[in-house]
Amino acid sequence: MAGSRLEKLGTIFTRVNGLIKSGAMKIDDRPIWYDVYRAFPPESEPHYAKPSQSIKIPDIYYPEDVFRAKFHKETRGQLPAINLQETQQNQNATSLAVNMVVADPSLSVNQVIDTLKKNNVLQVYKTTSKRVEPTTINDSTNKSDFNETNVHTKETNVHSS
Repeated sequence: MAGSRLEKLGTIFTRVNGLIKSGAMKIDDRPIWYDVYRAFPPESEPHYAKPSQSIKIPDIYYPEDVFRAKFHKETRGQLPAINLQETQQNQNATSLAVNMVVADPSLSVNQVIDTLKKNNVLQVYKTTSKRVEPTTINDSTNKSDFNETNVHTKETNVHSS
């Protein structure tokens, strides 16, 4: 029923209770939570029309969070993969960088990145502006190589699943 607002008229408990009283639902078919709700009703009934409490929830930002955001923005694409099965904690590049800044808050993001690159934690990537042209498949040798690659990919997918 499109546009129905019946869920606003009562709680799920009052609707189930009404179904039981009218005979539309047998007492044996009642939900598991029904008896618990009857035994321990809430202090105030949850109504749709009841205005919610306006409690200001403060934003919680730690200095590490701000640094972590800047660090990830600067090192986008340079961070190595994290092995989640390692038993040693705090050994990934981000944790090492945050620990460095906690120990010495005067360090900038670029200083931390340079230190991590010197320690071979971050890899140094050189970017080039060279454009790679797409290959054509008109040649018979290229076409056969292309088909063999597709066959290999399909076989790999079948075996991996």
